[in-house]
Amino acid sequence: MTDPIRPTDDGARRQARRLRDAARHGVLGVLDPVTGRPQLSRVALLPTRSADLLMLVSTLSRHWTALEADPRCALMLDETTSGDPMAAPRLSLDARALPADKAAAQQDWLAAHPGAEIYYHFADFRLLRLEVEGGFLVGGFGRAFHLTRADFEN
Repeated sequence: MTDPIRPTDDGARRQARRLRDAARHGVLGVLDPVTGRPQLSRVALLPTRSADLLMLVSTLSRHWTALEADPRCALMLDETTSGDPMAAPRLSLDARALPADKAAAQQDWLAAHPGAEIYYHFADFRLLRLEVEGGFLVGGFGRAFHLTRADFEN
């Protein structure tokens, strides 16, 4: 049987970077610290100039509790807008959630998420940097690629 994963090329790198750079929301995967079961949450995102993304999280949320116990996480990004979602490109990222400077990111965050202005300064909200370690791109039917952090860096 032939391996369905293709060698990562410049086209795959460009497509993965484009998906990451366009991301304003995604699905975050964490592990529940009590049960060990996976949990998913829809989260708001902001790409940075590096390979990483920023995420604003309430300390009252389940995913905050999970990330405090174990900062390893996964993030799913896609560009499904209509049609068959299984045919749309999608990107799964392996990351580690680390503290970020909320004050320094305020202007950029609110430019991307103007509705967040009403809660951005709430005491229970923290900004995290999702440090991308690698990922997996499904670039369309029959197009799958493993990615490293270096594949996202310009």
